[in-house]
Amino acid sequence: MGMIEKINYENRAKIFTALSDPTRLRLVDLLLSTDEISCSEIAEQLDISLSLSCHHLKVLTEAGLAKNYKKGQTRYYSLDRAVLNSTLESLSSFIS
Repeated sequence: MGMIEKINYENRAKIFTALSDPTRLRLVDLLLSTDEISCSEIAEQLDISLSLSCHHLKVLTEAGLAKNYKKGQTRYYSLDRAVLNSTLESLSSFIS
């Protein structure tokens, strides 16, 4: 197995690990429904604490699924749809 293939498998494993938590799946669903949203809005909409929403967003960001930027004191998050789509499409090679 080449180095690029190994990195690709490791990246996909990290993404699937990030998606393996029910709260993070709910968070991804929420991000799919909006262009961007603040951490506090996420916490409110998912009915979880601000620190828990920040934790889950950090996991999604480290996996490459979420992007963020800071405006003043507020950090806004969005879903990297291209990363999610390519990861899910990679499964089709196993199914076919």
